Amino acid sequence: MPDITQKDIIDLFEEAALTDRRLPSAWSKQRVTAWLDYRQEKMYMHSYEKANFRIVPSARDIERWQIATEILKEVVESIENKKILWSRAKKIPFTQLGRMFGMSRRKIKEVWFEEIIYIRLWLQLHQKNKKVNDIIDKIVHKKTYN
Repeated sequence: MPDITQKDIIDLFEEAALTDRRLPSAWSKQRVTAWLDYRQEKMYMHSYEKANFRIVPSARDIERWQIATEILKEVVESIENKKILWSRAKKIPFTQLGRMFGMSRRKIKEVWFEEIIYIRLWLQLHQKNKKVNDIIDKIVHKKTYN
């Protein structure tokens, strides 16, 4: 059985926050226009408008995002601690988090690290459960599963 470390959990949350940014928005904006649709000339078809490139998350990234949200939902009890974990995963500095939550940056870092350790210990204690064991395998062996 693989051992899970704090670094694995931190990497999981950072990847989940990045995947969350790449997911499409919940509501798609509809474009209404008064212009009639017309067909462009073939020579101008590819250069008329600037191409927009989007990096779409893979199925693996979405699955790891889902694991991180399940951990936040089931393991972490305090809403404030959930916000601290997710904000830190989005790479918000500890000083800014301290201002947001009315604590010092050292206290925020301490709370954040205690929650990471608590998640690690919770996963290790519930390792005998098949579902939790599969989650641990997907967190630790992030490059090898499909």
